[in-house]
Amino acid sequence: MRCPACGHDNIAGVDLCESCGMDLAGLDVHGSSFDPADPLLTQPISGVALEEPLTRPMDATVADAVRLMQERSEGCVFVMDGERLAGVLTERDVTRVISRGLDPTRTKLDRAMTPEPMRLREEDPLAWALHRMGVDGYRHIPVTREGGLRGVLSARSVLRRLLD
Repeated sequence: MRCPACGHDNIAGVDLCESCGMDLAGLDVHGSSFDPADPLLTQPISGVALEEPLTRPMDATVADAVRLMQERSEGCVFVMDGERLAGVLTERDVTRVISRGLDPTRTKLDRAMTPEPMRLREEDPLAWALHRMGVDGYRHIPVTREGGLRGVLSARSVLRRLLD
């Protein structure tokens, strides 16, 4: 079975791609409406409109990041260490800060963020992005070009592309 995300030719019946780890369970069942050769799914992420990432430095406070998230109606802020993507602060991370009794006006992002978030590259296929969103529950995934933060692929932008 050929993996729709990376194209690796796997042994028939395997549940995970041996190359990239994509869930292949059920893709070889007859009658499945999923077509791994669908041009929409094999197109690179660069074919989807990326959103401008919200960023803050590691020493910014959680309260500062939350204000920015509210102003822009976004669910996360990417935390930068200079030019390097160091982490992401999501609504779930903010909930953890509050539940631990930490003061968001004093808690720095480097203590509250999820470090080293999973990234996608512009050349990765849209099927791989959908897989990561579905399996891991991500709503926002940073997209990089040559290691630098290029933009954000959101579940909202993917849905818009699929509906077009």
